[in-house]
Amino acid sequence: MDRGRRPITRTPGASQRTDLLELFFDLALIATLTLASEKMAAEQSWTHIAQALLALSTLWAVWVTTTSFTDLYSPQERPVQLVILGVMFGGMLMSAALPTAFTDHGLVFGAAWAGINWGRALVVIPSLRGRPEQQRSKRVLLWTTVSGVLWIVGGLVTSPGTRLTVWLAALTVDYLGFGLRFPIPGRPPLPKYDVVPEHLAERYQQIYVLSLGELILVTVLTLSDMPFSTGRITAFATAFVAAMLLWWSYARGAGARLRTAIEQSPHRERLVQTNPYVHWLMVVGVVGVAAGFKHVIEHPTERPDDTIIALMLGGAALFLIGRAALDHEVLGRIPLSHVIGVLAAAALAPATPHLSNLVLSFGTVIVLSGVAAVEFFRRQRSDGALVPAERP
Repeated sequence: MDRGRRPITRTPGASQRTDLLELFFDLALIATLTLASEKMAAEQSWTHIAQALLALSTLWAVWVTTTSFTDLYSPQERPVQLVILGVMFGGMLMSAALPTAFTDHGLVFGAAWAGINWGRALVVIPSLRGRPEQQRSKRVLLWTTVSGVLWIVGGLVTSPGTRLTVWLAALTVDYLGFGLRFPIPGRPPLPKYDVVPEHLAERYQQIYVLSLGELILVTVLTLSDMPFSTGRITAFATAFVAAMLLWWSYARGAGARLRTAIEQSPHRERLVQTNPYVHWLMVVGVVGVAAGFKHVIEHPTERPDDTIIALMLGGAALFLIGRAALDHEVLGRIPLSHVIGVLAAAALAPATPHLSNLVLSFGTVIVLSGVAAVEFFRRQRSDGALVPAERP
């Protein structure tokens, strides 16, 4: 072991809170969320929504892998800082290419993601010389070499449909590698690293709130570009109520208990592995609702088409599925209210083509309000049961 080399891994006595550099890194994701929702709202077709979802899922992988990276390695160390800043620049470049990733700038998008993965490994591996943690980075490099080639090949093909297929395969490799902890045939699995509950919980709480900021940003910018009318202001107010409900459901539910769950769960590793996926469902749901509200504010009296209905009701349903999954992982239960909310959103869908965009937004908020009300009263009863009766 190289004793003269300072370790870049986190030390038990150091601060476990989120570093300011990580919050600076999060700023790059604001552009991603906004551009993804704008692409969904502006190009209303199932193909374009699928393209936006794949691009958003890829940039979500940029954030997740960096968060896992800073949970293992200290952001106070110079090589880690260089990696974070490099990934931030690459993520910003991918965000800039997102609107035209399936037309003119596919190679920029794909090569930037491959470069992020390869560059991170090539910086960290020498810094871990002589340490057992180096094995993890080598395996990550092997998996991302496979996916990176697919990302670059996809960026080179000219057919948008073929590019979508190749990139979907590349993203599957990335997600499988992360979810399975980068297995290598014939080699033992990687040892589980000691997660930092305070840091990891903070990071996911922060990114979810940031996604709600995107909903607020999109609605404010959309209304500011349009002549004010009663319908548009009503749609804007409805979007604000939706944002409050989406915040309350997370902040007063399982999201607030995330740190405790990670610390005390007997299945901590499973919780750490499922966190990215359940939060992905919630973030995508919020982005879909934001895209839907952008169109509703622009055209409150028009009738919605299938894609707008999918963005609004489907986005709310995705959020509820993600919240239910988070409850299952954190609290060990699936709330019936969220299941009923998903079914209610599906039941509303057939009737909404005959209504206006504004009424569709009302329906979405009613579904979220109903779920929030049930959870509020359930929590009140639960808290009341814990309060001891006063003595006479």
